[in-house]
Amino acid sequence: MPQRSRRNFLGNLVRGKIPDEVLSADTSSRPVMASDSPTAKDRPKGGYHLRLTRPAMASEFQVILNLGQYEHGTEVALEALDLLEPLEDMMSYFRPQGDLGRINALAATVEVPVPDELWQLLLWCRDMYEQTEGAFDITAASLWQTWGFARREGKVPSDQEIAEARRLCGWQNVQLDEANHTVRFLRPGVGLNLGSVGKGYALDRLAAHFSARGIEDFVLHGGLSSVMARGQSWEVDVASGQVMSGWPIGLAHPLKKGQQLGRLRLHNQALGTSGTALQFFYHRGKRYGHIIDPRTGYPVDHVLSVTVFAPTAAQADALSTAFFILGPEKSTVFCENHPEVGAFFVLSQDRLRISVHTVGQCPALIDVRNPI
Repeated sequence: MPQRSRRNFLGNLVRGKIPDEVLSADTSSRPVMASDSPTAKDRPKGGYHLRLTRPAMASEFQVILNLGQYEHGTEVALEALDLLEPLEDMMSYFRPQGDLGRINALAATVEVPVPDELWQLLLWCRDMYEQTEGAFDITAASLWQTWGFARREGKVPSDQEIAEARRLCGWQNVQLDEANHTVRFLRPGVGLNLGSVGKGYALDRLAAHFSARGIEDFVLHGGLSSVMARGQSWEVDVASGQVMSGWPIGLAHPLKKGQQLGRLRLHNQALGTSGTALQFFYHRGKRYGHIIDPRTGYPVDHVLSVTVFAPTAAQADALSTAFFILGPEKSTVFCENHPEVGAFFVLSQDRLRISVHTVGQCPALIDVRNPI
């Protein structure tokens, strides 16, 4: 979106000059302006939505609100999207000037002070590492680099290179000083990578901002893989005339670009999807995806994709990676111990067919688009 001041943006919105890349109405033949929208009390249920987008974290973040429901909705959405830049600075592996970049550059030689927000996130990631038997591991940056995925130049490393990279993985190589909030790496070459949780964490921060400003009906997207939904979309079921629960979300087909497995309604819940459809390479006829099991050092290939449903977007993101590595059986055990979590596993039956395996409690998959 071209640079413009918030005042000019809001002025254009009221005058009806709505940038196409920012606002769209899902089902209208003409946009409904904020200035002529009824209040939430009188507004008939329909399909009009306000969308605002911003690029961040190598993807596009979206905020979607019911158009006309909140007089201050656009202003709050812009405030929320403004949070993404400092969050990316804090968490990005690729920004040496940011907080995580500073840790990765210095922690092998000195104790590095960590800001409170990032400190709490690191503690949470360590706890998730323990809960998932090491499958979710932000300390596995060395493996990600060794396989070439850090620069999207995939290569098959030697067994010795993999063994060396694995020695740099695991929280036994990271010292967190809880008294002083500092981090120190105990081996040269250790690195932290928050890519498997960063988008979800950002969505949780945005959701908290909306709730603090009195907005409870919204859906947030972090690229194609992370979603947080709260409250209701203003839609009605054509057959029954009843307001439909939650927000409609499509699940992408892991093998057919641009196609969906089906749709579901997400209500007061987050989802995170992990798969290797976008990041992979072939070597001697074998396909290698970018999701690496830090316990073995090799990419995982026993599932096509995993979509996790959880109370927070950070949980959903982290667990989708962990479940992809753990597989359906161990993920079932996790969900039995955490009934607030569920997952869809998409498995390959043969070259032409796939199947969806449900673990724990999940929303119903409806309007299935492809044979499964």
